[in-house]
Amino acid sequence: MYPQNYFALFPPFPRKSKVFVAMSFDDRFTERYEKVIAPGIRQVLEKGVFLEPHRVDARRISDSVLTEILDGISNDILVLADVTSIGSVDGRAIRNGNVMYEIGLAHALRLPEEVLVVRSDSDPLLFDLANVRVNQFDPDGDPEGSKRWIAETIAESLNEVDQRRSLTVRRGAQSLDAKSWTLLMEAGMQKKGIQPSRSINMRDALSNVERNASILRLLDLGALQTIYASITPEQLASDESRLEELMEYKLTAFGEAVLLYAGEKVIGTSPDVHQMLSDMDRNGAKGGQL
Repeated sequence: MYPQNYFALFPPFPRKSKVFVAMSFDDRFTERYEKVIAPGIRQVLEKGVFLEPHRVDARRISDSVLTEILDGISNDILVLADVTSIGSVDGRAIRNGNVMYEIGLAHALRLPEEVLVVRSDSDPLLFDLANVRVNQFDPDGDPEGSKRWIAETIAESLNEVDQRRSLTVRRGAQSLDAKSWTLLMEAGMQKKGIQPSRSINMRDALSNVERNASILRLLDLGALQTIYASITPEQLASDESRLEELMEYKLTAFGEAVLLYAGEKVIGTSPDVHQMLSDMDRNGAKGGQL
């Protein structure tokens, strides 16, 4: 599958509690993965869940392997790439081509804080990496120290991502008008989500313009997602008015974060609203972890 098509089809949130690991499968790197990188990742606790390493064996060439790589780069919480040289030719360091390709995809798709590049050599870097932060570690000489460093660096990166995400949530909340805010509140309280207003006649259409326009705006913002109901072709043919009943809109993880932020900032002093928001936060995001 072509990467651009894949990334256009699959949204980046919610992230999985995994760290995508891009590194050579040469036998020389097996010990550093098993004793340093993987256990270092597993030490990190994020939102009550310990992270897991996600390593795809790129030596197996198939569409399913490429899809798994694209899925990991797109949906795992972080990308960690080890660009340590695998040899040299005429005195020039050679770095794994698959790893470099995966770094390119990650840099195109993810935030800078979400892509960690490491190495254990001191050979000159490729021109394309010259302006990228590449962290030095020593998994062979100091495995325990390197394992702690991996865990600490991942935790710091997640903290930076959370800060960036908080700014995004704040901007989303600040972009809401009164009707959009009301609809988010409604979606937060409705277990089945909200539905577009039915327009049987011109009067209905005119009265529902504002509500349906706000639904479209929240969909564009990424605060709502469409959930489709199942219906047979025979049912659809017998009653075209059922088209509006085929879908409902539920909060995404981003939408719930915007609602919680706006609720705390705007009307968090109201006991009833504060309790509703607290219950939503405690029960977990309907759209999944942001």
